[in-house]
Amino acid sequence: MKLFAVGILLLVPFLALNSTIVQTKQMALPADGISELRVHCGAGSLYIVNAEWQNTIRAFADIEIDNFSRGDYQAFTEKNAVLSLERKGQQAILKSVLTRSLPPPRDARINLTIELPRNIDVFVEDGSGPIHVQHLSGNLEIRDDSGRIILEQVVGNVKVTDGSGQIIFEDIRGNVEIRDGSGSIDVSRVRGDVRVTDGSGPISIQYVDGNVTVADESGAIDINDITGNVLIREPGTGELNIERIKGKVRTQYEVEDTSPQIDDE
Repeated sequence: MKLFAVGILLLVPFLALNSTIVQTKQMALPADGISELRVHCGAGSLYIVNAEWQNTIRAFADIEIDNFSRGDYQAFTEKNAVLSLERKGQQAILKSVLTRSLPPPRDARINLTIELPRNIDVFVEDGSGPIHVQHLSGNLEIRDDSGRIILEQVVGNVKVTDGSGQIIFEDIRGNVEIRDGSGSIDVSRVRGDVRVTDGSGPISIQYVDGNVTVADESGAIDINDITGNVLIREPGTGELNIERIKGKVRTQYEVEDTSPQIDDE
């Protein structure tokens, strides 16, 4: 297994629960002078939380494999698990990847928990698995293939590009941009503008202190309690419900008429 860390590295003994073998690895990096954390991870869950009482970026990686013997587990992780936390200039780079997948009924994943101080921006490139971010102070960008995404109490701008899976945002102080392929979207309590481009799935946006823009191909749209303007670029094929808007409500066709003009003869 390739393993690199700048700071502290601790190994926690194996656990075998219901044919699942787990080993936890801990990494740490001093946060002085770090302005951005870039996370590159594959299959498994990702949990990011603010730890303002510390001046260190800490990562806890649980490597889990189902239906494996301990000997096979050790050989597989040594060869295929890549875990590293390194500094490059003002960036901290965290990699958590398994370079090889396993055929059923075996399954391998790395569940990652990250603690970081305030005022550090975060970029995440994720393969599959749920993502949960809480109490973050800094801008956040996520590029995700599949899996549920939950963001709670984020102070900073948020940009998410997602293939599929449920999206839940609550209590965001910053602008929000979502580009989603499929899955439900639920956004509430935002102090900033919200822009959503969605392929399919229901959309619920409420309690936004700013403007809202939505383009949707299919699925119901519910927009309520907005202090700014609401623009529907593409209403899609689902039901549209808009209530309690203090600003203007418009569709793309009302904003710009691109039809050709014909002079009267």
